[in-house]
Formats: sequence, C-alpha cells, structure tokens
Amino acid sequence: MAEGNRRSILVGFDGSVPSRRAARWAVAEAASTDRPVQLAYVFRWPIPELAQLHVVDKIGDVGDARQAAGVLIDAAVRGFEELAPGVDVRGELVTGGTVEIMTSLAADAELLVLGASGQSGISQVLLGSSAAELARRVTSSIVIVRGVDEDGRGPVVVGVDGSVSSDRVVQFGFDFAARHGREVVAVHTWCDLPIDALSLTSVLDLDRVQVQKESDALLTDLLADARRRHPEVPVHHVTSVDRPAQALLDLAAGAGLLVVGRHGRARTEAPLGSVSHAVLHYAPCPVAVVAE
Repeated sequence: MAEGNRRSILVGFDGSVPSRRAARWAVAEAASTDRPVQLAYVFRWPIPELAQLHVVDKIGDVGDARQAAGVLIDAAVRGFEELAPGVDVRGELVTGGTVEIMTSLAADAELLVLGASGQSGISQVLLGSSAAELARRVTSSIVIVRGVDEDGRGPVVVGVDGSVSSDRVVQFGFDFAARHGREVVAVHTWCDLPIDALSLTSVLDLDRVQVQKESDALLTDLLADARRRHPEVPVHHVTSVDRPAQALLDLAAGAGLLVVGRHGRARTEAPLGSVSHAVLHYAPCPVAVVAE
C-alpha cells in the first residue's frame, strides 16, 4: 500500500453516506500530509443481511454484483480525485470478511479511517459493528468520522492523562491542529471518579485547590514539547474533576477532532481502555485513537 515512505491513509468504503463522509475526511487529511488515499471496498456475496430473503435471487449473480461494486469504487475514486486534484486516490476491491480484510490492510497503513456506521448501521450515535471490532483489532491509529464540522474551525480536543502514550496523543493532536489551522483544547482530569465520590477528600484533609494547581502544572509540562514545535497553535487548558470520558464528551460538541490514546492510566489487557471505548461510541465529532 505504501508508495516509497509515504504510508497510505486507508478508508473503509462501501458506498454508504458514512463511508463517503469518512473518505472526504481522509482526502482532506491526505492533502495536508502528502499521502495517498486507499479506498478499500470489501465485497461480500450474498449480502449477509439479505441472505434469507427471496429478493436476493432477483438482483443478479455474483459476477453482476462484483461488477457493480467495481463501478462504484471507480466512480468514487474519480470523484475524490476531482475534489482534491493533488491527492493520489486509489481504489481496491477485495473479497472476504470485512474485519479480517481491513485489519490486514491496516497493518501497512499510516491511518485507518472509517465512518461511524456502514450499510448495516442504524444510528450515528452508535458505532457500527465492523468499525467497533476494527477499533479493537488494528494496531495503527484509527479515526472514526462522525458529525459535521460546519465551518472547518472546530477545535482539536486532546485527552492528556500522563500515561505512556500521552506524548504520541499530544503530538498527533498538535500536528493535526497545525496543519488545519485549529486551536487545541488540552484536557486533563485528575481523578477517574465522579465528583460526588470525592467527599472523603475533606476527611483526609486533601487540599483540592493545591491539587488543581499541580494538575495545571502537570498539563503544562506534558504539552511543553508540542508547544515548542508548534508555537503557532493556540492552546486552551482544561483541568477538571470528572470522569475522563464525560469530560471529553462534554467538550467534543462542536469539535473538529477528539484525540485519545488506546489506553489511559489504568492499563488493562483489553484492546481499548474505557475512555477510548466510550468516546468512540458516543462522541458527536470525529475521534482519533492514536496507536501506541
């Protein structure tokens, strides 16, 4: 998939509205990074959702269906090349299981971009089953495109937790903001508990004002390298006592991108941490989960 050292931006494409939205997002990102875009259409026949219906017998054989899929992907490639003339857009029609094929292709990609739901999706506020499984499986960074950034000015909200992957998350967010002329909203929550669970802090004589100051200082330190590399990027700090996922979701309304790591401070054996899992499913804007 890569051309020289330029690893592709891979898009899961099935002709649906969410997949076209994802492809547009990927093409815009490719234009800013000088990377090729690979539109991958995973061909399945018969369509599993229609397999038990008699209508499937009336819509042609596998050859006709595959030819139609080829026409669709070729038309999409031409359309996106016209949208961004300087971007190398390619299409690939492959047969097999969606998750298995896309996982394999993503291993060579710089970034995997998916729509929030595909042909089987029923709601934009829930992640499609294939996208959810791919988010758990792939080792590359992944972006789930949801929502519309109407004026192209939405901030880049970056979850900063001080974990081992924080540097990569911050770098991804600042690089994106610099390329697209966005503000960064850096978010650090200093407790994983809801605020009403912290009543014991008064008994323990914990100075919450001091904790807040130290949290601000920690966030400043965690952002220092990125701010030196991108002094042109405006940065707004947010430190709070809240569940991390809820704090990020509250700030994601109107955002151009929400950036998190695969795992947070509480390392688990699960492919995704609780915060990344929550924002992937419920954020109202595009979400990037940065590879470790």
